[in-house]
Amino acid sequence: MADVNFSILTYGGNGTTPVDSGLPLVGVIYGIKPQGPLLWYRYNGSGGPQNSGDWDPNSGNTIGIGWNQMLHLLARGDGVLLAVEPNGELRYYEYGGRGEHDPQATGIGWAPNSQNIIGIGWNGFRFLCAKPYEGRTNRPNNSAIYAVGQDGALHWYRYTGAGEADPQATGLGWHPNSSNVIGQGWSAGHRAMAAISDIILLVTDQGDLRWYRYRGTGESDPGATGLNWDANSGNVISSGWHRFGHIFGGGDGRGGYVIFAVDENLDLRWFRYTGHGESDPDGKSADWDPRSGTKIGNGW
Repeated sequence: MADVNFSILTYGGNGTTPVDSGLPLVGVIYGIKPQGPLLWYRYNGSGGPQNSGDWDPNSGNTIGIGWNQMLHLLARGDGVLLAVEPNGELRYYEYGGRGEHDPQATGIGWAPNSQNIIGIGWNGFRFLCAKPYEGRTNRPNNSAIYAVGQDGALHWYRYTGAGEADPQATGLGWHPNSSNVIGQGWSAGHRAMAAISDIILLVTDQGDLRWYRYRGTGESDPGATGLNWDANSGNVISSGWHRFGHIFGGGDGRGGYVIFAVDENLDLRWFRYTGHGESDPDGKSADWDPRSGTKIGNGW
C-alpha cells in the first residue's frame, strides 16, 4: 500500500462482524488521494504487523473519482458518507458495496440519493467529525456530527434523513437541536479532532491527546457549563501525537476503541484504548493495548 498519500481519511466501520483474530472487525476506511480518487479499504486485524494478511483483498480499490474538491468527508459507519463542497454544500452519499473496483465511477454500490444536497453553509467549520454508527437498528438516532467553528464553538448536529434532496436547506431530515452550541474553546491550540464511537479525541499543538465524552442530544449550552459532558472530559490520555497527520477510528465491539493514526513517515499505526478518560499524560497505563503503535501499513 505504498505511494498513496491521502488528503482526507475517514473511518466507516461498524465493528459488528467477528473475525478470527479474536477482536471484532474494526471496519472500513475511506481515503481521498490528491488526484481525486476515492479509495476503499477494510482492515480485519487487531494490531498485527504490516503484511500480516489483515487487509481485505479489495483494499485500495477506487470506488469514485473527483473527490479531491471536498473540504471535509465524514463517514458515519453505516455506509453513509457526508461531504462538504468548497461552496459550503453538504452532500449525502450512501455506499453499500464491498470495495468493488470502479475506476470510471459508474456508480457501483452507491444508493440513488447519493450526491444530493442536504445542507448549505458547511464550509465555515475548522473541524468536522461524525460519531460512527453503532448497531444495526434505529440508524438515524444513533449518530451525531460535531462541528467546530472558527470561533471555537462546538456545534451538535444529527441527520435522520435518507439523502432526500434539500438544496434550499429547509432542515429536512435534521434533528431539531441541530446547530446548537454544546461547548466553547475547541479551536485554538488544537490540530486534529476525531469522533470515535461515543468519545471525541482532540490533539493539541503540543501533541497531547485529550479525551471527551458527550452524553447529550444537542441541548443548547452556549456558556459551556459542561452540560452532558463526562467528568473526565478534557483529560490527557497520551502524549506525542503531534507527529500524526490523520487520526480516526471506532469502537471494537468489546468496550474498547481502535484508533488509526498516520505518522510523519506516512506509516499507518494501530492503537487500542480501553480506558474511560482517566488522566494519563504519559500514555503508559494498562488502558493502552501493548500492541498500540504497531505499523500496519505504509504510504498513507
